[in-house]
Amino acid sequence: MRLLLNVFVLVLVTGLLVSCDNHQKEVKQLKDEVIGIHDEVMPLMGKLKEEQSRLMTSSGKMLLDDSVANGAIAEEMNEVAKGLEDAYEGMFVWMRQYKVDFEGMTNEQVIEYLQEQKEKVTKVNDDITTALEEAKSY
Repeated sequence: MRLLLNVFVLVLVTGLLVSCDNHQKEVKQLKDEVIGIHDEVMPLMGKLKEEQSRLMTSSGKMLLDDSVANGAIAEEMNEVAKGLEDAYEGMFVWMRQYKVDFEGMTNEQVIEYLQEQKEKVTKVNDDITTALEEAKSY
């Protein structure tokens, strides 16, 4: 009977240790994915501002040349420049709200949080790349 109890306790402890290790691996993988997505587009932040400035300058020149003939295209350029600004701000909004400390959270809560953050930073990534693609057409 005592042997059976010892085996049961050993199996239970082993199961808990394996479960914790799997959670830690999943947390590390999700953190790496979130930061990887961030790191992919962070170098493009300067490009967002460059393109925004280029579009604003070009639209201004077009309006000075002929505001009637160029009004519609200048307005489009200004809208694309606004999209670039929004994408730029979106990155900083995401970075300000991202937590690096998970103290007081269960493993399940951390995993859920990181999955949500992965979705958010993926949207930021998409917004940045889409805005830059739109800017290329002008």
